[in-house]
Amino acid sequence: MPDWFDKVLEVLNSSWVLILSPAIFVFYLRKDFCALRFTLLTAAFFLFGALIHSPLKEFDDGTYIYRYLVWALNDLSWMALVAYWGLKDKLHLWQCVLGQLVVIGAPILQLFRLVDRHLWDLSYSTYMYKTLLPLINVGTVIVCYLPLLYIFANKRNKALS
Repeated sequence: MPDWFDKVLEVLNSSWVLILSPAIFVFYLRKDFCALRFTLLTAAFFLFGALIHSPLKEFDDGTYIYRYLVWALNDLSWMALVAYWGLKDKLHLWQCVLGQLVVIGAPILQLFRLVDRHLWDLSYSTYMYKTLLPLINVGTVIVCYLPLLYIFANKRNKALS
């Protein structure tokens, strides 16, 4: 197989975009554009992270500074866009707030990891980093799917009435 095809498969396998694809499809069909925007924005940031992961690690090999700064800036950029679109009524406000609450730990964790690993030359953050960051990503994906739960709960409540 061509080398570019292997790289595309690697990005797709390591990305949350495939997991978000059904939500994107359902929100588009239901014309829930607020949830669709939130999910597309999140998928775009996950895809960006998957695309730059390997080159960033190669560039930052041995230094361990830039990767944590880039990841923290990536999370802060996502949070800024979500907040801006939330204020402009482009997203569900409750989804915007929940997303902010879930992701706020990520840039803090990235910067703590930078200080812990680079300045202090310690490893206090290793287990915390490897445990909390995947949980934050899973939490973000769950927030993307919450409008679907709301739809199903409403249908169930209407059926019971």
